[in-house]
Formats: sequence, structure tokens, C-alpha cells
Amino acid sequence: MQVRHPSRHRWLYRAEVAASAISTLLFVWTLLDPQWIERWFEASPDDGDGSAERWLVGGFFFIAAVLAAALARRERRRLAAA
Repeated sequence: MQVRHPSRHRWLYRAEVAASAISTLLFVWTLLDPQWIERWFEASPDDGDGSAERWLVGGFFFIAAVLAAALARRERRRLAAA
């Protein structure tokens, strides 16, 4: 296994934490107000219902948040071991 420099681990860890936080924020925002996407892009694939945004886009943000958090946890463990 190739040993990476600890400063790269710290940078990667911070980027993954930021990605997780932003994805979580967008997920919660989508749950509370799914029409924000329609207002932003001026398109309504579900005729203003909000269900497409809530399930598709909200689901994407949820998966992105969980994945980024898992990657950040892995980097944190690598930092602790180094």
C-alpha cells in the first residue's frame, strides 16, 4: 500500500466533510421545500407537485451525503493511524 502524506489526508478529509454537510443541507432543503428546484431551473417535470424532486433529487442528495460521510470517516481513521 502506498503511504500518502498526512496533509493530503487532512485536505481530503475536510473536502469529504464539506461535501457531506452540503449534501445533507440540500437533502433537508429538498424535503422541506421540493419546489426550490423548479424555481431555480424554471422547469416542472411533475407539474408543480414536488414529488419528483423530493424522491429523485432528495434521494441523490441523501446518497451523496452518506457516501461522503463514509469516506470522511475512512480518512479520519487513516489520519489517526498515521
